[in-house]
Amino acid sequence: MNRESAAIVAALGAWLSARWPQKQDIELVDVRPPIQGFSNETWLLDLLWEEGGTRERIPLVLRLQPADTALFPRYDLSIQYRCMNQLSGTDVPVPRLLGEAGVLSDEASPLGRPFYLMERMPGRAPTENPPYHLDGWLHALPIERRRAVWLNGVEMMARVNRLDGAALGLDFLDTPTPGESPLDRQLRSLRDFLAWAESLAEPYPLLRAALAWLEANRPQGEQVGPCWGDAKLGNCLFDEEDDRCTGVLDWESAHLGNPVDDLAWWIMLDRSLCDGYGYPRLEGLPSRDETIAHWERHSGLKADNLAYYELFCAFKFALIMARIGCLFMDRGFVAREQRMDLNNGGSSILRILAAEQGLPFVQGGEAC
Repeated sequence: MNRESAAIVAALGAWLSARWPQKQDIELVDVRPPIQGFSNETWLLDLLWEEGGTRERIPLVLRLQPADTALFPRYDLSIQYRCMNQLSGTDVPVPRLLGEAGVLSDEASPLGRPFYLMERMPGRAPTENPPYHLDGWLHALPIERRRAVWLNGVEMMARVNRLDGAALGLDFLDTPTPGESPLDRQLRSLRDFLAWAESLAEPYPLLRAALAWLEANRPQGEQVGPCWGDAKLGNCLFDEEDDRCTGVLDWESAHLGNPVDDLAWWIMLDRSLCDGYGYPRLEGLPSRDETIAHWERHSGLKADNLAYYELFCAFKFALIMARIGCLFMDRGFVAREQRMDLNNGGSSILRILAAEQGLPFVQGGEAC
């Protein structure tokens, strides 16, 4: 165990002992340093404790606010905690939060940064590195089981989108401004995000052009409901035996908006992992049309303005990948000559979708 791991174990152990004095022999073991991720730090560890002569071992996930400049200009760890807390007990399976402590402030946190603990859920998620189109357990499944995994994931996304956000107390996911729709607020936030990303790197003409088109062509009078925000196969856990979706992960981008946003993100991200890198799509996965029909059937909603939201999601993903590319280059994970901020699956799928829709802001693969 390195010094950082030992410090976290000591601080958390003392905090847990103070919070649950009825528990004896509290230990944190099998601590694994942060797995890949740039929006927050994610640690895996196991909690051992005893009460009434019974010894328990609980697999945990520790989420920590990033210490340095990271993926987003602003980051609120409490959003994902509050989402999972409100969704507990619904038909959307989310991790059980440990302690009902909320996300502690810097001053109150024993780790010096906001954090929360949640139990690790059973199940397995399709791999994205390498993409499930090329390798991994989903790739190894028979075609019919691949279909089942995909459709079960889409059905779970639809469950999220049909939830009654007001009844569940999810109003905190939006901060209404007079005269603005949820989409207006998202576009304003993304414009700020782009300006911040460019201030740390350089101008991105393709992203500027795409955002200008999205702002000029935004749909009006849309349906509004809960959006998962990062709806994708890789954020679903599946049972190894019957391919049921057993868990829904990563709520940091949850918001209120047009639920078609989630469907578009799902379809766009899948394409980014194959078309975006020039790989063939995994045989047996349902088509775009079948996916749309399955989502509409289980959500009770119509996929209106889907083409707009696919481009919207591709822009957002390309912007996120530009930041990730900069972080990879800054931290020496890839050579600067590779220009990962420009050459990635996000920028590729943005160009592909714009070309397919015949939009004027790309020509010969570059922004006009």
